[in-house]
Amino acid sequence: MTGGRVMRIYIISCFILIVLASSCVSFRGGGTFDGCPEESKKVSLNELANYYDQHSNEMIKLISGKSESIDTTLRFKWDPFFKKRILPVGSVTMEEVQTLFEFDEKRFVLGSGQSDFCSAVYRYYLNRTFNEKKQTYDRPYRYLNAWGSLFFPPIHELTNPLSFYHSEFTEDFDPEKVTSKYFDPEFQKQLDRETQTELTYGNKLRALFNGTESFPEKLRLIRQAKKFLYVAVMTIVSDETGQELIRAMVNAKRAGVDVRLITEGFYTFSISNYCIGVLEREGIPVVRVDDKSLSQLNRMFHDKMWIRDGEEAILGGMNVLNYENKSNGFNFLNRDTDILIEGPAVTSLLQSYINLWKKYDTSLCPIAVGEYTIATNLAKERVEGNRGSENYERWLGNPKTRMNGICRTAVQGNNAEPQKIVMLLLRYLEAAEHSFYMTSPEIEFDLDRKTEYEDMLAQLIMDKASGSDFYAEYITNGFDGGQGEKSIFTRRSVNDAVLVGEDFWINMLTPLIDEDGRDVNKRVRKVFLPLLKAGVHGFQYFNYMHAKEFYYDRLLVGIGSWNFDGFSANNNHECVIFCLDKNLRLQMEKHLVLDMVNSVPIIE
Repeated sequence: MTGGRVMRIYIISCFILIVLASSCVSFRGGGTFDGCPEESKKVSLNELANYYDQHSNEMIKLISGKSESIDTTLRFKWDPFFKKRILPVGSVTMEEVQTLFEFDEKRFVLGSGQSDFCSAVYRYYLNRTFNEKKQTYDRPYRYLNAWGSLFFPPIHELTNPLSFYHSEFTEDFDPEKVTSKYFDPEFQKQLDRETQTELTYGNKLRALFNGTESFPEKLRLIRQAKKFLYVAVMTIVSDETGQELIRAMVNAKRAGVDVRLITEGFYTFSISNYCIGVLEREGIPVVRVDDKSLSQLNRMFHDKMWIRDGEEAILGGMNVLNYENKSNGFNFLNRDTDILIEGPAVTSLLQSYINLWKKYDTSLCPIAVGEYTIATNLAKERVEGNRGSENYERWLGNPKTRMNGICRTAVQGNNAEPQKIVMLLLRYLEAAEHSFYMTSPEIEFDLDRKTEYEDMLAQLIMDKASGSDFYAEYITNGFDGGQGEKSIFTRRSVNDAVLVGEDFWINMLTPLIDEDGRDVNKRVRKVFLPLLKAGVHGFQYFNYMHAKEFYYDRLLVGIGSWNFDGFSANNNHECVIFCLDKNLRLQMEKHLVLDMVNSVPIIE
């Protein structure tokens, strides 16, 4: 989550909101509405299917068998606060609504005259009217709430080659046949000196997209820990999934595992206090980090790391709460990414964790088992040739080995030192020759100032994008994500009010959700405009985008906690891992394209 916003959020989580419903309007290629009647009309699922047949030129179809497998007495109506938005009458999950209909992707692309799906979507929105007041595009037919700002049902799985969706991702790309500065040992040694980090070799890596993939792995790490479990996380909330993780940590402690937690001091006091209290009563040491000053009240401990026995680790963007742990990227919770690591990069993270513990543990609780593991692992990894700059030429000089889990971890502390992540972002981008992709909740810089690191990064992205042969892309938050966890919590409250028939709360909270979405959308579009003019492609995801991902030249993948703002660039504790790995890059490409497909392009 981004810095100053978190204060206004959290508490509990649960299911999801409402969705879908009814009548009017015909689709015209010119892009105008025929108008909508003021009187709400309830319709059945089959009636809604007929409506989309007629108004989408049969490109949006009821999925075969749905009318038999789903109660066709299900009714829909328009939302009185956004009259082109359709809601279900009754309790239906987002996923159920999203899988009622399918979109004819091939026919859509063919009819657009464009080269790929993303270009066809861009052309579609280019021909639509953007409503500045509502901060949304007009759509030629009523749309289901579960579609967010999309004009088609969200696409959960890519069934065609990636190049069908995005022409930059051609199937003929082979990392073994390209030259890159990333494979230059001297370039990597320079990064070692500049950022106090180093490469390791032979790591096994798997991206964990959203809580449905990451949460089970965190539980597994806790339950399989034999020697120690070291956790660093900004926030732990005492909701359903938070309590499950806390119980597992307590059980591990009772079984003799050295369990520890480093967390953000302010949020311990405000929203994590209960969970922290449970851990401490069980004898689990907790360190609270608070580096705030009168001039920097918003700086915080933003790391997210889970380390088991010095053998496995999870690093990324996810805190501990239902909005993360229950997310699948489509259910209007946080769209986020972690990474599971096995290998010598875990030792690097462990060393950073121990350094943090010794710096901030005022009780001087020894961490001997971790220190012993560090000493043992470092010696073993150097003997095996999986660590040490003397091995860079051997790893990187061979096309068969240079994409075999070569990773660099960076864990920056207060004032973004000593392992300054933004310096790695800048140097890797300077070395990029063809493309750069990034996801982050929002974006913050000042090109008139140009003195802070976030300004330098923005300027560099613009400079790169201005070249005709370089493709730069940024996926961020928009109308549908709104204020992140605050908007998610408010939606959940509306959902609860619907279930009990409390119209007062529905009528009060729904406009607030829309207003947050408009405010965020307007701010993001305004800040992004200079990049857009320079040729950077922008996308706003249809859920809350909380992932922090970096992808260079279809070779180098970065995943972590670093947001594109001044707090992450200059003040916060943050963590990131950058990897050259053949399997991880394929994972990243597939999900980046999936995110783009389910986003609204930013158009000037």
